[in-house]
Amino acid sequence: MEKTPFDKILGTIYLLYYKAKIDLGEAHLTRSPKGYLQKFGVEMPFRCDLDILDYLIGHRSSIYNAMSRKSWILYVLEITKILSNNGAFGIGKLYNKILNKNININVSLDCFKPILTILESKDTSSTTHKLKILRDKYYAHTDAEVGRLTDQLFPTYDEAWDLMLVIEQFLRDIYAQKDVDIDLEIHRHLHSYLREFKRTYQYFKTIEDIAEKHMLRHRFGEEKSDIYFNSLE
Repeated sequence: MEKTPFDKILGTIYLLYYKAKIDLGEAHLTRSPKGYLQKFGVEMPFRCDLDILDYLIGHRSSIYNAMSRKSWILYVLEITKILSNNGAFGIGKLYNKILNKNININVSLDCFKPILTILESKDTSSTTHKLKILRDKYYAHTDAEVGRLTDQLFPTYDEAWDLMLVIEQFLRDIYAQKDVDIDLEIHRHLHSYLREFKRTYQYFKTIEDIAEKHMLRHRFGEEKSDIYFNSLE
């Protein structure tokens, strides 16, 4: 059966949201494994000191730092597509089409209210406003400029996840009116990172770089560092 205009737009919103959620998960996990794991109650597949792992992944690995930045930018670009009143796949635009009878669909518009509150907010400190500023003024520039300009406007991961929960509830509510269950779980997409983290965790145990070892000992103290370096895990 051919999809209706409503189904096509909503389906694209769902896909954009799901991709953005994976991007945010990747950005968060590769920037702060400890923060991500504790927030979502995810268990590590190997024994480790989470504080040291968090430091090694988030502060000493240029690869994971670059990956986190790239995933964050992709998240911002994807999520702001649907947090829009004018974009082709903006939730606000979908609402207006239904309200103005440009799309004929029998759904309650109440589920749009939390999203409309976000879109209509004039609060310049809101997460949505920060994301749109990042998109419009910074992420159109070079990577070097992005790195120099975004710190002040960067929302916390908790703020980003809170925003995602609002959008996710909207999607669940509107799909429920169509008796459709949707898959929004992303942790299975990120398990490979946890296995890769073990390699990094083990690698730093064996390095001969005195400066690297000194930095770790300075940060965590002799006792904690010795347990890490001498552990067989």
